[in-house]
Amino acid sequence: MRSGVFDKLPILVCETAAVRDESGEIIDLEWIDANDLMNASILPEGGSVVGMRIFEFDPAYRESEMVKAVLECLKTGKPGSLVTTQGRAAKMLNKVLKTSLIPTERGVLCCSHEITDIAQQRDEAKEQAELLRLACDRALHGIAIAAHDGAILYMNPVLEELSEQRFEDVAGQHVDNLMGTDQAHRSKELQDKIANGGVMQHISDGEMLTPSGKRIRLSIALNTAFLPGDSHPVYILHIQDVREERRKAHELRDALNRAEQATRMKSEFLANMSHEIRTPLNGVLGMAQTLVHSDLTGVQREQVSIILDSGRALMVLLNDILDLSKIEAGKLDITPVASDLRHKLSSLFKLHEALAEEKGIKLELFVHPDVPSSLTLDPVRLRQCIGNLISNAIKFTERGKVMIVVSSEPGEDDETQKITIHVSDTGCGIAQNKLDRIFESFSQEDGSTTRKFGGTGLGLSITRKLARMMGGDVTVVSQQGRGSVFTLTFSAQDVSAPYSEQTTKTVRIREPRQRTSLSGCRALVVDDNGINLRVAKSFLEHYDVEVTLAGDGNEALDKLSHQPFDIVLMDIHMPGLDGAEAFRRLRMSASPNRLIPVLALTADSMAGDRERYLSVGFDGYVSKPIDERSLVTAMGQVLSIQTSDERLQAAI
Repeated sequence: MRSGVFDKLPILVCETAAVRDESGEIIDLEWIDANDLMNASILPEGGSVVGMRIFEFDPAYRESEMVKAVLECLKTGKPGSLVTTQGRAAKMLNKVLKTSLIPTERGVLCCSHEITDIAQQRDEAKEQAELLRLACDRALHGIAIAAHDGAILYMNPVLEELSEQRFEDVAGQHVDNLMGTDQAHRSKELQDKIANGGVMQHISDGEMLTPSGKRIRLSIALNTAFLPGDSHPVYILHIQDVREERRKAHELRDALNRAEQATRMKSEFLANMSHEIRTPLNGVLGMAQTLVHSDLTGVQREQVSIILDSGRALMVLLNDILDLSKIEAGKLDITPVASDLRHKLSSLFKLHEALAEEKGIKLELFVHPDVPSSLTLDPVRLRQCIGNLISNAIKFTERGKVMIVVSSEPGEDDETQKITIHVSDTGCGIAQNKLDRIFESFSQEDGSTTRKFGGTGLGLSITRKLARMMGGDVTVVSQQGRGSVFTLTFSAQDVSAPYSEQTTKTVRIREPRQRTSLSGCRALVVDDNGINLRVAKSFLEHYDVEVTLAGDGNEALDKLSHQPFDIVLMDIHMPGLDGAEAFRRLRMSASPNRLIPVLALTADSMAGDRERYLSVGFDGYVSKPIDERSLVTAMGQVLSIQTSDERLQAAI
């Protein structure tokens, strides 16, 4: 073999010879020559296969298609060919290879070249043909195809049953024979119009007379088509028994009602299951987080960490499934309210900054000065979208930085702004052929992504769906080994306005002192579940919070009327007096604690729950199972940032 020439070819070339025993039987095969690409496919770490015996190198080769083809070529002395995706080289290159086997004086010359595109086109064409055949065979209405002279070329099973005739019996006959004498005249008339170029599509009523004498009223849709390279048309007929229309319409209405009922039941089931799962999970995660602060051995601390990671992964999956179910059912609404985008971004930045620092990654945020200060947007869903992108960027970045860049430009009218948020990272990047796949539900770039980084493959799918519901989209550009840039766009109305002084009724109340920590804070925790009370108490006592417990709304109101508190953590679903009603009564009472911050603690996490609690005046919302960091952060925000005037306005 002229190695210098063959080494330059983008094909795999090798020559294989038989190794025989004393009796002449083939006991092995030996590579006696190979070009560079062949060597690299077998020995990717370097080296040459020349002189190596194939079965000794890998006994599995004995049963391979390639070896069988080589042995056949040696036996018969005739050339052969083989198409495979299973060989070592094909798998290494991730290609479909066609190998030509040519007998030589010493053995067999094997030349393998890629035919991935051709094989894909063939498979796609075959799949398309099978799909079209399946669609016709399984169609609910009768379908017939006739040649330009009217000869029947195809008839689906529905039309066979309707006409009481088998395709084998009428194939090649004129299509008019399926109908009847009344229809035959119209068919002739229609063919004349088509021949004159007058009609290419036609819908008419007709009647079919079956061999048993049954007359069936039909709706017949006829159109023409031309096969490639054929100047004569074929006729495609869609034939429907219109007697079934009313029955089918009635069934459709019933099916729609059942589907709507099933959707309602599904939503109720998901809401109930969410609550039931979160309540015991709160105990598991809460006690695990409490154990972190205990004097643990290294092994025990690792075990607690596994419990926490597993529980949080379960929570992410639960939240994603709930959101996806809501979106697919059309029950998830976007609720725009006037919001400060910069403040939301700053909160998200602070939330993820600690996680980035733990990985040694730099997190940066840049907001262009032109971005309006106040926009109408759904803060919850926007936070979810941006949070997903940031957390993904941090998760898939081992070193370097994650950058968040926000800009705006005029929208469709003077009041609308198109907001663009770029989240870039220096992570592992995404293969070009996998960029669309990552936005599919339960999909990631490949299986190794799930094994290495975890996740369900729902985050980006939900983010894109939410972005499109907000009048935008999520796109990505990426390069493997260099990182990715995800771009979130959405439309929002600019409601920024200069401050105007207004006359308002004010109530003078004591302003709480600004806090630098939770130490000494007096907290009332209200929950009917003893485990939840214990979890919350364990969390708070670690921060030197003075904790008082109450088992329901009535007990909470009683304690609030007799002793001072700085904050209330209120469960929503409780027997007797629930949290929402207890909160309303507190705000309307004369209690000295009537205007202290109240956080809603609830296992509800369906779309709109957080907005509902905030809209009735709750100062914050923490979803169960309670995360220690989230709880402490929420308490810190309402105790050190929000003013009493703001809380009074929310209550009014």
